[in-house]
Amino acid sequence: MADCVEGKWLLLIHQIPPKPGYLRVKIWRRLQSLGAVAIKNSVYVIPRNEQTLEDFQWVLREIVSSGAEASVCAANFLEGLTDDQIEAIFQAARQSDYARMIEEAQEALDLAPSSGSMTPEDIQALDGSLLRLKKRYSAVSGIDFFGAPGREETSRLLEKIESI
Repeated sequence: MADCVEGKWLLLIHQIPPKPGYLRVKIWRRLQSLGAVAIKNSVYVIPRNEQTLEDFQWVLREIVSSGAEASVCAANFLEGLTDDQIEAIFQAARQSDYARMIEEAQEALDLAPSSGSMTPEDIQALDGSLLRLKKRYSAVSGIDFFGAPGREETSRLLEKIESI
């Protein structure tokens, strides 16, 4: 019964006016960067832990300080959406992120000369791509709460680029 009281999930429910539009976009981007996913128009969910609670509290304060309304609550889903369905939403979001990184990593590998003799420009371009991809991988893997498909392949491709 303790699980029902504490809740596996955190919900951020907000009511942001349509105008000015920049606030909605700003909050949407912030929630995306935290790894939260929308389950309804203004309802976002994230697995509950100390860090995600703090993150949602920061977003709530930002919304409220802008004159809009928001609430954060701990929840368990009893009817409707199941935990497995919510986890699948998280996995799909991160799988999409990994797929884009895999595509970019493969493009970087395809551009690397196969002969092994790289010019300084080739090395600089590859290093730049690797740095950007590693930064994105770090951000995405940090919000990959359920081990989405594509994580290992992305990591493997980054190691392959690094070894060139």
